[in-house]
Amino acid sequence: MMRTANAERFAQVNRFARITSALAVCMLASAPARADEPRVDCAPFPMPEFKLTWVAPDLVYNGLPMQVRQFDSPENIQAVLGYYRREWKATPQRPGAIEYEVGPWKTIAVLRERCFYTVQVQGAERNGSTGLLGVSQLQNPGQAKAAGSSFPMMSGSNVINDISHRDPGKAARTILLTNAYSPATNVDFYRRTLGADGWRVIADTAMPMRGGNGTAHAMTLKRGLNETSMTIARSGEGSSVLVNVMDTP
Repeated sequence: MMRTANAERFAQVNRFARITSALAVCMLASAPARADEPRVDCAPFPMPEFKLTWVAPDLVYNGLPMQVRQFDSPENIQAVLGYYRREWKATPQRPGAIEYEVGPWKTIAVLRERCFYTVQVQGAERNGSTGLLGVSQLQNPGQAKAAGSSFPMMSGSNVINDISHRDPGKAARTILLTNAYSPATNVDFYRRTLGADGWRVIADTAMPMRGGNGTAHAMTLKRGLNETSMTIARSGEGSSVLVNVMDTP
């Protein structure tokens, strides 16, 4: 159940954050950096009477500290957008909001100081609207730490996503990377590398992939109370590696 919840949250946060983080960087000339423990320190998110649920209260997405909440509103999409157009209208001192679409979602976002606020909204199943509120904070230059840092990977690997989420009482990190090596070569690398670092393989299962495209390997490793689960599969001419590390599984 823990792995299922983490997978669902990873998919939801990834969809939201990959758009938000890229746009936030584009709106400010300096690139974001990743401090050792960056956290959001921004003014409160303006909002009407929303029903709120935390999706990710404390996470770092590819070096960008971020918070994400889900909202439900009895108001329709245009009412929600209208509220933020008024809240974030342009002044002589600072620019106003920008609007764009992401699939079925209407999105409005604004940069205030070094904080980037984003609202994604769509119609609810019955009445009103539902969506996501995200705030991220650009870090000071000169503190950059590459996505995937401190986690072993084969040379030439490309980190697609690196998400650290800190919930009360536990912390977890999800990494998605790709490289040009075969799944078998990656499996051998992680068995040796993580084994040398004190990790013990407790499960290692090979599963046939759809379409006869080789096999995928699901591995689980333990080190003390820490647990790492990995899925290594064929991706094009190389492999994809999905990693989830939990300090208190």
